[in-house]
Amino acid sequence: MTGIVYVATSAKIGGGNRVLMDLVTHIDRGRFAPVIAAPGDGPLVHWAHTEGIPVRSIPGGNRPTSSRTMLLRQSIELALIVLRHRARILHAMAHTCYRQAALAGLLTGAARICHLGFPPGRGELEWLFRRIKPDVVVGCHQGQALEVTPAVRKVSPRSRVIAITNGVDTDLYLPPVGGAPDPRSPFRFGARHVVLIVGHLSEVKGYPTFLESAARIVPEIKDVAFVALGGETTSPGYRSFLERRATELGIREHVHFLGWREDVADVLRAADLMVLPSLDEGLPIAILEAMACGRPVVATPVGGVPEAVVDGQTGLLVPPGDPAHLAQAVLRLLHDPILARRLGDEGRRRAETVLSIDHVTSRVESLYEELAAR
Repeated sequence: MTGIVYVATSAKIGGGNRVLMDLVTHIDRGRFAPVIAAPGDGPLVHWAHTEGIPVRSIPGGNRPTSSRTMLLRQSIELALIVLRHRARILHAMAHTCYRQAALAGLLTGAARICHLGFPPGRGELEWLFRRIKPDVVVGCHQGQALEVTPAVRKVSPRSRVIAITNGVDTDLYLPPVGGAPDPRSPFRFGARHVVLIVGHLSEVKGYPTFLESAARIVPEIKDVAFVALGGETTSPGYRSFLERRATELGIREHVHFLGWREDVADVLRAADLMVLPSLDEGLPIAILEAMACGRPVVATPVGGVPEAVVDGQTGLLVPPGDPAHLAQAVLRLLHDPILARRLGDEGRRRAETVLSIDHVTSRVESLYEELAAR
């Protein structure tokens, strides 16, 4: 059995850790033994305990700018985890925690994977890989893998760069019975229509655009709720800012903040549609989950989004930072339920055929077997 140490970049549960959680729960436990190394206590550690997955907490957090003393301490902690569990592969779930994994891999001889999610900044990969090279760099969508290849090749010609698209559990994320949301769901807040945004509360996810588009929609459709599902994983205090902004726009009574919840599928099934007007992205898990639940998606064509949301086929794409176009697309779907149903059905089919977590897990397992054989 091959041991895999997954190095998480956050103790909270956001998009990157959702990818991690999907991998460790779907991987073949008869061939692979997963262990999670989390930067401190938090929701991820609690989830792992609940699922019966071995987890170790590393103090100090995982940041690429950690001091040398802290970096060495964390790397030694990781190396001890590798040795204790006889792991042969270190899988860093973001470039921001690669340095710790890289040094631990150097100390133990374990293979090193750097998994990209949110796009790295200019020059960031060259800086990270200039000393300890990764064996494999994984892009979360095809476009990302192609984009980072020149930077990786520049400092690490022997490192492989591959794309393994994020996936979704299509057995867990299912459309509502009959295809339409249950009007009695508490997540509809008694409204006739529900527009949902899913993602951590931050500027980059496009929350200001979401609220400004809501202010354009309310005068035309009064009986509508705008629901935000996500926590403050990267921007503490941002919810208060958004609440004030909703009040300034005169729509506070229409906006509902749920925070982060475990019953994401139930919230998705209660919505008429899901929007994600992000300014930048990898390949957001939230969009894949909405498609699997048969919800039409309105999103911006950033990062890997167009590889999932095919404009006019599985959803609608609008320019980033453009509340007018976002409102126009949302109104189009609310006024045309037949179109909304068709887009949702096509999204579900795409999730089942090319975005299923089973496809993702199969590719990851093949990668692990290849690295372990070396």
